[in-house]
Amino acid sequence: MVFFTRAFIYSSILSRGPEIQSALQLDTAQMGFLSMLYPAGGVLGLTFSSVLVSRFGTRKVNTGTYTLAALGFIGLGLAIDAGNLFLSALCLIMVGLPMAISDFVGNIEGTQVNNASKFSLFTAIHGLFGVGMLVGANWASWMIAMKVSISATYLGVGIFVGVVSIAAGLVFQTPAIGSVSSAEKRAERERTIKVWFEKRSLLIAVIGFSFIMAESSAGTWVPIALTQVGFTGAEAAFAFGIFWIVITIGRLLGGFVVDRLGRRWTILLCALMTAAGILVFMGGQIIHLPYLGLVLWGLGMSAGFPLTITAMGDDPKMASPRINMIISVVYISSVTVGPALGAVGQSLGLYAAFGIPLVLLLISAAISGVTKPLLVK
Repeated sequence: MVFFTRAFIYSSILSRGPEIQSALQLDTAQMGFLSMLYPAGGVLGLTFSSVLVSRFGTRKVNTGTYTLAALGFIGLGLAIDAGNLFLSALCLIMVGLPMAISDFVGNIEGTQVNNASKFSLFTAIHGLFGVGMLVGANWASWMIAMKVSISATYLGVGIFVGVVSIAAGLVFQTPAIGSVSSAEKRAERERTIKVWFEKRSLLIAVIGFSFIMAESSAGTWVPIALTQVGFTGAEAAFAFGIFWIVITIGRLLGGFVVDRLGRRWTILLCALMTAAGILVFMGGQIIHLPYLGLVLWGLGMSAGFPLTITAMGDDPKMASPRINMIISVVYISSVTVGPALGAVGQSLGLYAAFGIPLVLLLISAAISGVTKPLLVK
């Protein structure tokens, strides 16, 4: 449920982007910088998410994060309708920060559920993020058609998300460590720093980064790329909708594939399939199969990142700092992917820019062996 509601909030922001840009009177470059504030707030939140969980436990942290996110989201709607850029920017950070902490908490709890089950459940848990994105987009579309203001829409979404997410989090079980000695605090800091120098963790982070860059680059640039080659806005939106439907189906059913092939081989298959999809999409002007490219792209990408999270959670003692590390990589990539692909796209064209995630995915396929289950002593 917390994966669903986190996506519902995010999709509610993305889906009304043109209205937000118009209300705040921003040009394209300014809108680009504004969109960076949500993941930037997330990077800030992740710097102390592990400490919060250690001190208060996941149940209390979930309650606090969704209370803050709901208030920030309601405030965002009011600030946008008032045309106040400063307050809108502040509220975006105020929403992004707790949502990143929620991301961390959800992955900690989800990993524990996955490890306790004889079946692979984690891709399906992540699949609810895709459901939230689809529901949020359709809800926003309906609200726009009904001419409901952003502030009124965000008020309803904020209350719904806050109440449902807090209620869902009451079953979370990771306890607070309580008061610890200075030596234990020092040991925790050392573990947090250590993971950034572990070869296995860094290689898994590279794989996770490649899948997230593939997802982020599609979310930001695929509709624009399609309109540049003659698709109408509605056709481009339809194609992107298919992309997210495929991702969601792939995540909901991905556990069956993992149970049969194993994690390492599933990640290898996902990396190669995503790379093939990007390649087919890049060649759209020659082979004219952009929908096939997007289906392969989305299906391959669907299970890749969730499986890197489970790989980081193999050792329960190190799961918290390792998962925190890879989620930090996600939010850093979310901040950088837009400008990176935009710069290459400006010089060489958007279709050439998709070569960046393509190369990263081929590298990920080559190093996928590091995701084999870790034998914990």
